[in-house]
Amino acid sequence: MSKLKRLLNLLTKHKYITTLVFFAVIIGYADPNSLYDRYQLWLEERDLQEQIDAYAAQYDRDTKLYNELQSDPEAVVRIARERYYMQNEDEDVYIFEDEMTSDHETAE
Repeated sequence: MSKLKRLLNLLTKHKYITTLVFFAVIIGYADPNSLYDRYQLWLEERDLQEQIDAYAAQYDRDTKLYNELQSDPEAVVRIARERYYMQNEDEDVYIFEDEMTSDHETAE
C-alpha cells in the first residue's frame, strides 16, 4: 500500500509532467489519428506516388511507341523482329543475348 501511496504522491507532485506524458501517449499512439498512424499513411502515400510516377513514365513510353507504329510501317517490322524474333521465310535469325540485356528486357 505504501508503494501505491508513493506513486500517487509523486504523480500529484509532478502533475504537469504527468499530464504532458499522458497527452503525448494519447496523441502519439492511442488516438485514431495518432502520429504513428499518420506516419504509416504518409509512407503508403509515398509508395503509391512512386507507382503513379512509374506508370506515367510507362504510359509515355507506350504512347510514343504507339504513335511510331501508327505513322511508320517500317517500325512494325522492326519491333516484330526485335521483340518477337520474327523473320522472313528466306532468312535465318541468330539470337545472342547478354545477361544484362535479358535482365533489362524482363524488367520492362
